This record gives sequence, C-alpha cells and structure tokens, in this order.
Amino acid sequence: MISNRLKSLVKYVNNNDKIIDIGCDHALLDIYLVENKIVDNIIANDISANALNQGKTNIIEKKLEKQIETRLGNGLEVLKETDNIDTILISGMGTNTILKILNNSYIKNINKLIIQSNRDYDLLRINIINMGFYIYKEEAIEDNDKIYINIIFLRGKKKYTKEELKYGTKDMINKDLYTSYLINKLEKKYINTKDENIKSEIEYLKHSN
Repeated sequence: MISNRLKSLVKYVNNNDKIIDIGCDHALLDIYLVENKIVDNIIANDISANALNQGKTNIIEKKLEKQIETRLGNGLEVLKETDNIDTILISGMGTNTILKILNNSYIKNINKLIIQSNRDYDLLRINIINMGFYIYKEEAIEDNDKIYINIIFLRGKKKYTKEELKYGTKDMINKDLYTSYLINKLEKKYINTKDENIKSEIEYLKHSN
C-alpha cells in the first residue's frame, strides 16, 4: 500500500515514459506503477544502500525483478546514454537536493520532470525553468497533515509572472488548500516579527483567488 502523497503522482506517469525514480526509498511507488501496468519498466534509484536493499527485497517478493531495475548511487550519475531515460520522478526531497541532482549533463536527454518537493517551491520553479522546462501542471495535496506540491515540468518555454513563480500557477489544482497553508504560516510569522512586508503578503494572498 502506498501513501496518498505517493499515489498523487501516479496520474502524471504515462505508459510511454522511460522513467527513473530518484530517491525511490523502498521502491513502493515503482512496484505500484508496474503492478498497475502504468509503466512496463522503471529504474529505481537511491543513494542509501539500506533503503535500496529493502526495495530489492520488496521487488523480489512481487517477482518484478525483470521490470524494476535497482541502481545504487547519486541520481543521474547512475545513468548511461544507452538507458534512453526521458522522464525523472523525484519525491520527498528538499529543493536544494533536487537541484543538485538535476545539475548533471544527462538533463539534456530529459523531456519530463515529475517533482514533489517539500520546501522552497519558488526556487525550484525558477531554477528548473532556467534549465529549459515549463510548468505543465501543479497540484497541492495534503497527507498526514502536511502540504506537498506536485509540479510537472515539460521541455519547452513559457513566461511567468513573479507571483506565479512565488505562489504557483493560476491553474494549480487545489490552490485554495495551498493558499490557506501559506496564509496560516505567514500569520504565525507575523505574530512574532510584526513585519509589515509579511502583513502585505498575507493581504495579497487573501485577495489573490
């Protein structure tokens, strides 16, 4: 059984995606994708040998070794040109870690990024857009009282306002959920700081939808 957080990513994966799941942990999402015939094959990668070994055990139990290949190492560094991977899936990491992973020459072969970061979404958007991608879809989700944003990037160009880069695109799915989360977070910060810039940001968000 996979969490709602991981399950929310499934609909963004297509059968023809040649995909690597970076930071796969115990490979639960990879198993789900293959078992449900969403993909035929996938590379499951993690930098932690302990996590990947548990993933291998889970894969073997499901008899999916021929369809899910595990590779230990640092993200895109485990790939070869002949792998023909064109889609990257990363979930449950911070933005700085994600950007370090993507800072690799293999990124030129990538047409699609399925990213679920847990912080610094503005930094994530700006940097990945500068790599030659645009935001295809954004979705805010809640799981175990935490808010996550799924951002799907496709190869190409599109212009965005400063507000879209900071707070998300206008057509973000469940944007009210994310906006409420931001307002609540900023209000707590304002109580401690009495910073008028924070107060102005709160007012902007309250009237932005």
